[in-house]
Amino acid sequence: MSPFILEEGWFLLYSVLLGIGITFVYDCLRICRRVVAHGVFWVSLEDMVYWIFVSCCVFYLLYCENNGVLRWFAVMGTALGMFLFKKTLSPFWVRYGSLLFGQVRRAIRFVRRLCMRPVRAVGRFAGKKAALMDRKLRQTARILKKRLTVGVKMFKITLYGHRENGQRGKRNGKA
Repeated sequence: MSPFILEEGWFLLYSVLLGIGITFVYDCLRICRRVVAHGVFWVSLEDMVYWIFVSCCVFYLLYCENNGVLRWFAVMGTALGMFLFKKTLSPFWVRYGSLLFGQVRRAIRFVRRLCMRPVRAVGRFAGKKAALMDRKLRQTARILKKRLTVGVKMFKITLYGHRENGQRGKRNGKA
């Protein structure tokens, strides 16, 4: 067999494998979206990054294997790889991968909650103590405010009382 034909065969195989690979990566994104809810912004951002990644991979394949020349059988090989993976392994991978990673996520969440129990208990205890201290400080502040108000009033009464006595004496001709 001619070396040129072998090179073309390898190039076609690489393009089919590239199609399988990029479909596998997108299915991983789909699994992540099923396990963790995404908003429209994050889905759009992930898709944009994905398509930039795919375009770089295709460019690399064409540049390294075919000197940058776009050949339709390479595009068709990539599409064939995508189609084959999508129809054979993709449904099982997405379904069972989602279940598996969902279970892993739930297990991690359970362990995290279990580990955080002592921290939450300390936080609740500290919160109760802080609330008690806050109440005591507020009571103390109220008492101090009342005493200060009473002291200011007594000072004013005393001050005005002396002033009125002094003014009465001047009016009556005393002093």
